[in-house]
Amino acid sequence: MRRPLALCLAAVVSACAARPPRPTVRWQPRSGPTLDQLLNVHRAWAPSPSPDGRTVAFLSDTAGLPQPYSIGVGAAPVGETEWRRLVTATERVQFVSYAPDGRYVYFGRDVGGDENTQLYRALPDGGAMVSLTPEARVKVLFGALSDDGRQLAYAANSRSAGDFDVYVRPADDGAARRVFEAAGHHEAVSFSPDGSLLAVTEERSNFDQDVFVVALNPATPAAAPLRLTAHQGDVRYQHPTFTRDGRHLFVLSDHGREAMNLALLPVDAPLAGAPTFVITDDHDIESIELARDALAAVVNVEGYSQLRLYDVADPAHPRERARPALPPGVVTSIAFAHDGSSLFVDLSRATSPDEVYRVETATGAVSAVTASDHAGLDPSTLVEPTLEHVRSFDGLDVPVFLYTPRGLRPGERAPSVVWVHGGPEGQFNPYFNAVIQYLVGHGYVVAAPNVRGSTGYGKRFSHLDDVALREDSVRDLAAVNRWLRTREGVHPDRIAVLGGSYGGYMVLAALTLDPELWAAGCDIVGIANFRTFLERTASYRRALREAEYGSLARDGAVLDRISPIHRVDRIRAPLFVIHGANDPRVPVTEAEQIVAALRARRQRVEYIRFENEGHGIFRRENRVRAYGELVRFFDEVLGR
Repeated sequence: MRRPLALCLAAVVSACAARPPRPTVRWQPRSGPTLDQLLNVHRAWAPSPSPDGRTVAFLSDTAGLPQPYSIGVGAAPVGETEWRRLVTATERVQFVSYAPDGRYVYFGRDVGGDENTQLYRALPDGGAMVSLTPEARVKVLFGALSDDGRQLAYAANSRSAGDFDVYVRPADDGAARRVFEAAGHHEAVSFSPDGSLLAVTEERSNFDQDVFVVALNPATPAAAPLRLTAHQGDVRYQHPTFTRDGRHLFVLSDHGREAMNLALLPVDAPLAGAPTFVITDDHDIESIELARDALAAVVNVEGYSQLRLYDVADPAHPRERARPALPPGVVTSIAFAHDGSSLFVDLSRATSPDEVYRVETATGAVSAVTASDHAGLDPSTLVEPTLEHVRSFDGLDVPVFLYTPRGLRPGERAPSVVWVHGGPEGQFNPYFNAVIQYLVGHGYVVAAPNVRGSTGYGKRFSHLDDVALREDSVRDLAAVNRWLRTREGVHPDRIAVLGGSYGGYMVLAALTLDPELWAAGCDIVGIANFRTFLERTASYRRALREAEYGSLARDGAVLDRISPIHRVDRIRAPLFVIHGANDPRVPVTEAEQIVAALRARRQRVEYIRFENEGHGIFRRENRVRAYGELVRFFDEVLGR
């Protein structure tokens, strides 16, 4: 039950009164790195090496939005003047992938942030892109390339807008054939070493998947796909990857356990009971990559990535080789050279943007590959967060990454921002975030919690906000707010809440559930009305989102109850709203509903709509405008 307003205010007053007397020093904005400088820091990520590992392709925002580049790998990191841009595109490129035989490089690209990704092919030495899936209104999910480089597998919603079937086509010219057709969301993940089998996942929600094996021999009648992992309830099966002999699949699963661990599945028979786990840990193994007898795994330890290398010559008994000494940070992509001699990873740190690193498979030795332009940024001016823990209303422990500005004077109380991640099946990780670093350098305290419903802390924790429990996660934000009020150096009446996507919903929900706690809010591509959101989100997303939030048919009353649009009269704090017109996930009408409702009540709300963006702001010029205006807004509201 939500505490009455009077009790909440009494608790806050009591907490404030309990502080020892201290002199008050007026807060002044700092002159840390400028926003323009931070947003002009370039990054390199999503590496894909050539077969021999001597060249690596990757994405970078050097040109103002993500584009593909390649470099030769040497003894020293390579600066941007020696990078080669693989293609010239006026839209963001979403991935780049070398073919295992080295003949081609593949790309994915959408238009204006609409996420209708299409696949392209080019020669490694550059040249024009060849369109492989020219269907502008279709979303294509890149899947896998066969070991010989001759076959390409992908999923697409060509047949039905709400369903993803799986296709295989020649890497050279030739027609695609549909090899898996069914209602629902399916993705191609990996080919067997001989190219005769394809592993496919079916996703019913972010917490419930199955694995299929599809036989691809075109000379014989197609056999029905074999479901390997039939089960009851929510069980995750992810990253199915064939062993070297093609007889088993490595797969990440949480069957019968809290964390995602590595299991082994035979490919010729359905699973009977739990899979055979071969690498176990109390933390989630987030991703794996296999090359010959080497396996790399990324483990999530309290939000930080730990890289581990294994020898899997005997797949049933992996032997750990090394834990490469990467700096503390977040790894989002790993890729072996086809010969297995080296592994390429990207790493983002709180105080250093994404760069590509090379890891020697045999020894685990680490060396930097890229040296992006950091716009003259002095890393010593940036802030590393501390990991704190806050006790929520029901005793739950909520992890919080806390960024504290440098040089706070005794008695000075800074405004603060609570930064809420999206998802909700997501996690705040200590990666390089230009906006957070600007806020902290400008003098703001930033607290980034992982409220209930976040991933990375076990299956139970991730389900604590399901459907009717949705607002318990908002109460976690209130607990973080009250905790901040008790800290030295934090102004108790100048705390804002900011979030994007699902985090945008959390902002609006916080402002309506606990209006007395928040001095300002910023909603970026967020949900205001769950009913209209589910009705208008891209049809291929609806079933997956209903699995998390509740269905319109069954849970309509709950969805209406938790939608901030129905409590907009409770919002007291000024609000800043940012949205892209082409957003297929959270349609721009969500922003326009909340903006119109607040303007009708003469409540302060500022709104920026970008016509060439979708679910998020990717173009550098748009980011400079959006976040520059946001900080100006916060300064006006919180810095007075």
